Amino acid sequence: MSVKREWVERRDPDKEHIHTRHFISSRPPEESVRLGTAAREHWSVENRNHHKRDDSVWQEDRHRFRRVNVAQNLALTRNALLAVIPFDDKRNLPSLIADYQDRKQLALDLILKARPFP
Repeated sequence: MSVKREWVERRDPDKEHIHTRHFISSRPPEESVRLGTAAREHWSVENRNHHKRDDSVWQEDRHRFRRVNVAQNLALTRNALLAVIPFDDKRNLPSLIADYQDRKQLALDLILKARPFP
């Protein structure tokens, strides 16, 4: 099965992309709706978390740690923060981090009273 995906970048609306991905399945071609759903669900975890893990905020690729524990501890801390920061469709990670930097008590309350969001 082939899935064709077309999109336009937000930063550059004139830049159009088209990707074709190929999937192998044991399901018969008559189940095309189910196959399409399965292909979309395959990437659902990545799609839901992509905006949260914006590399421009964390700049993970710029850091080179010689000690494994440092990298692991930072990854655990970032994951914990991503689990408790209340995301919605209107706010992105940079704006939320700016809020928490400006309002220290809000950041402390977030950490001390946190319950993971689904």
